[in-house]
Amino acid sequence: MYLLARDVPKTREEIWRDTGLYAPEGITDRRALESARTSFERDKTLIRNLGVRITEAITHDGATAYTIRRQDYFLPDLQLTPDEQHALRFAAARVDIGETWDLEAVAKLTSTEVGAGAGGAAGAGAAGHDAELLSADVALETAAAQQAAGSVLPKLAAAAAERALVRFTYGGRRRGAQPLGLLCRAGYWYLAAREDDVVKTFRVDRMESDADVGERGAFARADVDVAALLPSEPMEIDFGDDFEARVRIDATMAHQPTAERGRVIERHDDGSVTVAAHVRNRAAFRVWVLDMGRHAVVESPPELVAEITSWLRSLAAHPEPAS
Repeated sequence: MYLLARDVPKTREEIWRDTGLYAPEGITDRRALESARTSFERDKTLIRNLGVRITEAITHDGATAYTIRRQDYFLPDLQLTPDEQHALRFAAARVDIGETWDLEAVAKLTSTEVGAGAGGAAGAGAAGHDAELLSADVALETAAAQQAAGSVLPKLAAAAAERALVRFTYGGRRRGAQPLGLLCRAGYWYLAAREDDVVKTFRVDRMESDADVGERGAFARADVDVAALLPSEPMEIDFGDDFEARVRIDATMAHQPTAERGRVIERHDDGSVTVAAHVRNRAAFRVWVLDMGRHAVVESPPELVAEITSWLRSLAAHPEPAS
């Protein structure tokens, strides 16, 4: 991922220094250096064995530099049928690996998106088919945004690669920005860009006009970690909500990665915990709670408890789909 995010080849020493994966900077111990070199060569071999091409180049001082070109890394269009896309979305909704990789992978493969994981209900016992309804609901919620963003994404990607200024209307006014890259979080695309010397993110489907792209090479490439501009936790990505939710999670689930996405504020004698979650994306919060099934109960705020209860009852009342 480090090499993929860089536009120029990086030497072994630069990779070691920037990632901190192999040896501390300035280390001189021979055995430690040899171990680091062995690990580095092992990782190169592993990546290549996975089918990812690492391109090598010789720098002006004779050192070897490495890069992974985007065109060598990304999968080709898999040409999935609509039924295959639905199957993939539902499969991703069933699996929770404690991270958001499934969210981003499904978005890339199907151009629509679902939340991570689905299970029963939080304190209400939704039927198994409700998980499928949830995954479809979340996918449909984002499908329109993906369509709206789709036409402008190639322009923005090219502008970022070619360092060309872009102009577009956003939030009721005309913007001029230096595009840095594109991000996909929870099914929505964001443009990371510098506007008035401030690095910001713009949700692409909320752009109120097409993007006008200027001449290439208009600005110097910024040393900005684009991936760090948005939270990796879907609940914390700004979708217009902003509140703290408290959820009690029983002992069965309390130490699982899913539960640890919240902040533990109280531990109880029966092994259960109360966690607080900063919620800026209500749909992602619902997915997280459902993922824990009967092992979690939403306790506050009261209006959220009422909303979740009503929502779960409506799901439970949905007729069983035909087989």
